[in-house]
Amino acid sequence: MKPTESHNLTVVCRVRPPSEDALRDKKRIVHVLDGQMVILTDPRDEDDILRAKRSHEKKFMFDVAFDSYHTQLDVYLATTKSLIDSVLDGFNATVFAYGPTGTGKTYTMLGTDENPGIMVLALNEIFAVMRKNGESSLYTVSMSYLEVYNELIRDLLCPDSPDLELREDSSGVTVAGLTEVGASSTKEVMDLLMDGNKRRTTEPTFINQTSSRSHAVLQVTVKKTETSAISHGNDKHRQAVYDRPGW
Repeated sequence: MKPTESHNLTVVCRVRPPSEDALRDKKRIVHVLDGQMVILTDPRDEDDILRAKRSHEKKFMFDVAFDSYHTQLDVYLATTKSLIDSVLDGFNATVFAYGPTGTGKTYTMLGTDENPGIMVLALNEIFAVMRKNGESSLYTVSMSYLEVYNELIRDLLCPDSPDLELREDSSGVTVAGLTEVGASSTKEVMDLLMDGNKRRTTEPTFINQTSSRSHAVLQVTVKKTETSAISHGNDKHRQAVYDRPGW
């Protein structure tokens, strides 16, 4: 089920490919059914006759469930693409990844050069739509990037910045003093993002030697000015993308 205008919140589950240990054991415990249900089975049931008589499987329903063979584009199309027009029409939107360490949250959000993630695909779409509508509207794009770690807020685009504080004003809750940088292409945003990622708080875990231990928030702000003779209004809208730490 794809997000529609009637859905303010969509919850999606993505199953990562099995680990090397799981492949060696040849026991698959996570199954996706009908694109919405995730079933977890207990591999011990197969070896224990008494346990086999009672079902230990657990079932979970989601708006969308992706199996391990689904691509980055599949995830983007079902979760984020439909938000782009809304953002450019004046609505705020948020996408965030949540799950244990090593499950592929950062990969899903950032991806690689060969398999770009949600952030890159969304930015590509935003700039493409802006170019398409360039005759009737003037757009400006800016971005900010912060992390929250141990209840402290750090500006990832300004290494010399002190810890920041939340403030509330007429426009809502803001982070006072947060750096906002203009950008005109996906590459510019991603270069700033990669630079900011070097300053993120990381800590080795059993699963991931470079696990990010902080909440990271990339916020892209699009300001639209109508250039037609009929309307000269200004709209400012944001899309935020979160990469949360593992449990």
